[in-house]
Amino acid sequence: MRCGICGSEKLGPLGELETDSRLGELRSPRLRFPRLGIFKARPDYIASYGRACLDCGALFPFLGPAELRRLNADAAADRLQAVTPADYDY
Repeated sequence: MRCGICGSEKLGPLGELETDSRLGELRSPRLRFPRLGIFKARPDYIASYGRACLDCGALFPFLGPAELRRLNADAAADRLQAVTPADYDY
């Protein structure tokens, strides 16, 4: 695996990824997609692992096994669509 920023092959080991928030599941970054209907939940997936580039410091988040299975199931069932600028929650 190479760093997507600088191209280095020197990546650190996989570690747990958390923010400094202490609000339950909000401790890890999330991958979010737009909701597909007005009464549908917005699909999101917790990125609980990460690796860092040892040269430039870029951080790469990864989904855990359960979140990855859920993401693949939702993608296969056409429940995900790309985010557009109009979808951003400001």
